[in-house]
Amino acid sequence: MRRPPATAALCALVLPVALLSSGCGGDAAAKQGPSAQAPASDAPRATPTPRPVAIVIDGKRKEVQSTGTTVTEVLEQARVELGEYDLTAPERDQPAGDTIKITRLLSKPVVKVVRTEAPTVKKKDSSLAPFSQKEKRAGKAGVKVVKTALAMRKGRKVRVVLAVKVKSKPVARILLVGPTVASGGDVAKLNWAGLANCESHGNPKAINSAGYYGLYQFSLASWASVGGSGRPSDAPAAEQTYRAQLLYKKVGGRWQGQWPNCGRFLFS
Repeated sequence: MRRPPATAALCALVLPVALLSSGCGGDAAAKQGPSAQAPASDAPRATPTPRPVAIVIDGKRKEVQSTGTTVTEVLEQARVELGEYDLTAPERDQPAGDTIKITRLLSKPVVKVVRTEAPTVKKKDSSLAPFSQKEKRAGKAGVKVVKTALAMRKGRKVRVVLAVKVKSKPVARILLVGPTVASGGDVAKLNWAGLANCESHGNPKAINSAGYYGLYQFSLASWASVGGSGRPSDAPAAEQTYRAQLLYKKVGGRWQGQWPNCGRFLFS
């Protein structure tokens, strides 16, 4: 009987071990060597392409080429230094985007609550007496939060407004006003311009230190007696004339007690 070749018998005896150790016809991949399975980290990396970024510092703009991704990286590459209180938009650790705005500051920003005065809206009301007023709705002040800081502007240290947040809007005061043109009837035909020229040289803002005001030198008491409010010299000239005519009517034409020195010019 013929014997099998020695090499064949040897492989038959060690086949289980050979399959595990890649001998005698084992895994072919093990024979390819370490160069066939190089780590991915050894692959060449792409070089970042610089992109244009606009840097605006206190309104002055310049463009740079940068490969940075965050604001800090872009500014470092552009050799732009930030001060302790300088503000950036976007913030320093945020993606840079296409534009970076920098506000140079000399102090830490402070926040202050500010009241906004309510405006007054005047509406005509013909049912009211001439030159009179009536409040229809009271006003209400608004509230806003203002952030400010010190900064250099045109060589001067000034406080600049960084942000404003409106908490509540003001509610306007509504004031009804009567007619601003009135007829004094027959007394309007008198020479009121002549009286005013004598009393105050025609100056509606005239003030006498003795306590007389305006075109016709009203006392505060006589002014209030015909519906005036405040000082006569602060009222429009037309209102002063209207109330002087009311005063003339109130005293029954006895002008001597009101304008003893100049009343005669009413009839000139």
